[in-house]
Amino acid sequence: MTSADPTLSPSASITPIFSPSQPADLPARATSLLRTSSWTLTPSRIAITRVYRFKTFKAAWAFMNKVADECKRQRHHPSWHNLYNEVTIEWTTHRPEGLSIKDVEMAEFCDRVAEEGGAVEGEEGKKCC
Repeated sequence: MTSADPTLSPSASITPIFSPSQPADLPARATSLLRTSSWTLTPSRIAITRVYRFKTFKAAWAFMNKVADECKRQRHHPSWHNLYNEVTIEWTTHRPEGLSIKDVEMAEFCDRVAEEGGAVEGEEGKKCC
C-alpha cells in the first residue's frame, strides 16, 4: 500500500518514533492500529491521537471514566480533551520519549471501550448540546 491509498490515513505511511527498548512486535502493532482505525500519528511522530464521538455527554464521560480506571492500573495517562459528546485522546510516552507499547495497548483498549460504550461515526456524533 502506498500513501495514496484511500484506505490509509495520511499519517499511516510515516514511521513513528518509538521509545527505546520496546517489544519487537510494537512497529507492526502500531502500523496496524494506524491503518485499521481512526488513530493518526502526530506531526512529531512520537504520539498517536484519535477523536471519539458519543450520542451524549453522559456516554462520553462514562468512556472517560473507564479509560481513567485503566490508566490508573497501567500507570500511564493520556493527554485528552472533552467537549460535550466528543473526546480527543493523545497517547505518548514522555520518559523515554517516543511511542511505547503502553501507548499502543491503551489505544487498543480505548477502541474496545468506545465500541462497547456506543461510540458513533459520521453526522450522528456531530450534535452538540
